[in-house]
Amino acid sequence: MNLKQFTALCEEILELEEGALKMETRLESIEEWDSLTRMDLISYCDEKFDTTLPIEIFQDSETFQDVVAKLERYLQVEII
Repeated sequence: MNLKQFTALCEEILELEEGALKMETRLESIEEWDSLTRMDLISYCDEKFDTTLPIEIFQDSETFQDVVAKLERYLQVEII
């Protein structure tokens, strides 16, 4: 999965318009960024990539770039 695909997936889960999510997007500015959405993202990654992500993976994440950096080692998200 490359970064563009991962971003599109996150936009879908967060119910954002295509192209709305940027690396510098502050998570606190996204109304849908809540515990249920984080669980949805973790569940999707568990199913799609056969990996188990720790629930606290998003702790201390302030931007979308923080999320990508934390998930990169688990999902092999290619930054293209």
